[in-house]
Amino acid sequence: MAAIYTEPHQVTYYEGDTKNQMTLAMLLNVAILVSERQNDQLGLTNEVVHGYNVGWVVTQYQIEIERMPQVDETVIFGTTATGYNKYFCYRDYWVEDATGKRLVTIHSSWVLMSYETRSMVSVIPALVQPYAAPEIKGIKHFPRVHHVDTVNAEQQEYRVRYYDIDANHHVNNVHYFDWMFDHLGMAYLSNHDLVRVNIRYEHELTAGDIASSHYQLDGLTSQHLINNTAGKCAEAEVVWQEHEQLN
Repeated sequence: MAAIYTEPHQVTYYEGDTKNQMTLAMLLNVAILVSERQNDQLGLTNEVVHGYNVGWVVTQYQIEIERMPQVDETVIFGTTATGYNKYFCYRDYWVEDATGKRLVTIHSSWVLMSYETRSMVSVIPALVQPYAAPEIKGIKHFPRVHHVDTVNAEQQEYRVRYYDIDANHHVNNVHYFDWMFDHLGMAYLSNHDLVRVNIRYEHELTAGDIASSHYQLDGLTSQHLINNTAGKCAEAEVVWQEHEQLN
């Protein structure tokens, strides 16, 4: 059976938004932190992974949200590796409330990237065996992300700053959500909550790059694209619902 790791977390005020909800970027930051603690527990520290001159890079998140955790609420974050093949590794995350009710479910796919070539490399057995996840045949298929019609989409540009860059020397993946959702504006974001998010990453951004953020909104569904002069960097499809104030 694959190793499972869980950890409680109390949502702090700086992780929340104007609705007193944990933001998606902060939720993913904590989820990744929890998986890194599992890595450390299994002896797969960053130093061990970097010793192979590689790093883990996420290629897709599929996120299902019942509700976002509230500021000051204590929730349980959990994670487990669910399988791997020659090139892809799959990991699930979840968030539960104090009663054990599932609030958020995240399916994700990852690859190993060579620091030397900045390209994907095949899975290194020593870096996956401690998770006791099954080796699988074929590729797990995530829901399709419908493309943005860039001719008719709204667009805004952002310059990649030094503090947008993480230890893998590219833009931290959670920053894409800030650039994608910024278009929607205060009125829409304060009156709507996330239901589903499907985001796929394709090309990395580094310091000094100019990222172009495109979006289209049709009722409660939005499509998003981040690209630069080299091509597509990330695209996402998001389903929203009208915000309901919790008692």
